[in-house]
Amino acid sequence: MNPMHISSNKLLILLLFFSFYSAEAQLTTRDSARTTQLYGLSLGVYQPAGDMALNYRFFSSAEVEYLLKNKKGRILGASFKAHYGNAVKDAEGIFSNLTDDSNNFLGVNGEFSTIQAGMSGGQLMFHFGKLLSSSYNPNSGWVILEGLGLGQHKIGLRDQRGTLPQLQSPFLEGYDRLHIGAYTNTSVRYLHLDNDERLNWAASISFTTGASKNIRGYNVDEAKSDDSMKFDLFYGGTFTWYIPVYRKQESFYLVD
Repeated sequence: MNPMHISSNKLLILLLFFSFYSAEAQLTTRDSARTTQLYGLSLGVYQPAGDMALNYRFFSSAEVEYLLKNKKGRILGASFKAHYGNAVKDAEGIFSNLTDDSNNFLGVNGEFSTIQAGMSGGQLMFHFGKLLSSSYNPNSGWVILEGLGLGQHKIGLRDQRGTLPQLQSPFLEGYDRLHIGAYTNTSVRYLHLDNDERLNWAASISFTTGASKNIRGYNVDEAKSDDSMKFDLFYGGTFTWYIPVYRKQESFYLVD
């Protein structure tokens, strides 16, 4: 009997066994759920409601975000969102005791001051959620995210010439209506993680609620205290661009 012939038969049997019973394969975004770290940058637009709408109108946001999605579609993460915009309602009324009949600010040198009033704020949120329905590939689809965190908003003022001491600290604090509070957020988003790992994005709509309080406790322009709790609401949409980082050594076994 030829020993080489026996060895060849054994080798063939081993190859067939591993091909059909325990072949190892590399996971891909196209066909397998993967553990993914998502680093995101977002731009958003929002409409305030509730007590927040008393001082502000339509505003914008910029956001940085980190999410971790596991193979089961569960998501954890955190984000920081900065709010901004020329969104102050009735700015002329708030600063009417500092302006002339034409609503001009008169500085200490007898020159007109250039004052810009805008909405300024931010939120730090922790998120948890789930990929509910996959489409395109097992890592993309509709996601529900819940968030809980802290935030603040105020009337931001910019004195471009620095000639109006009435709107510099410590007098500025009597006008800025700085509110700090706790907030919750619910968002529905479509998450797209590209098969070729190039174009990765999400489009979201979100609804934020919170309870906040004016920590200054007094509004100079109204000449009265302001220490009641406020019910803040705002809703809107965001677009997020992601850089995904996949776990390096992911593999699975096909078992018959």
